[in-house]
Amino acid sequence: MVQQQLMQRQMMKSQRGMTIWSWMFVLGTLGVTALIVMKLAPIYLENMSVKKAVNQVAASSGASSMNKGTVWKNLVKQFYIDEVHSIVEDDVSVEVADDGTKELVVAYEIRKPIMFNVDAVVWFEERVPLKE
Repeated sequence: MVQQQLMQRQMMKSQRGMTIWSWMFVLGTLGVTALIVMKLAPIYLENMSVKKAVNQVAASSGASSMNKGTVWKNLVKQFYIDEVHSIVEDDVSVEVADDGTKELVVAYEIRKPIMFNVDAVVWFEERVPLKE
């Protein structure tokens, strides 16, 4: 009985919890994760606005008869409303799909500096068939 109590005391001494170094590691990991989320969240929010604008333009009446210039003008109006700044005219194209229908394609990448010389590169491509 006495030996068992002695063993329990020794175990309690060895199990005191996290040290300052382990806490610093946990907080550092949380800090880096928070930094990455704060840098990348606006990019994904902007992509949601791009999807909305592409779907609206593609669903408009007579969209399949539009050329690239007309599609770009309509997209710019939506981008202005939603404050999308990452897309240029070269990122937008109107392509013919395998089944012969026209598709509106918006393909772009965003490079966001994270810290020092570390960047995150995020690439998006939205393909939506144009409405007849």
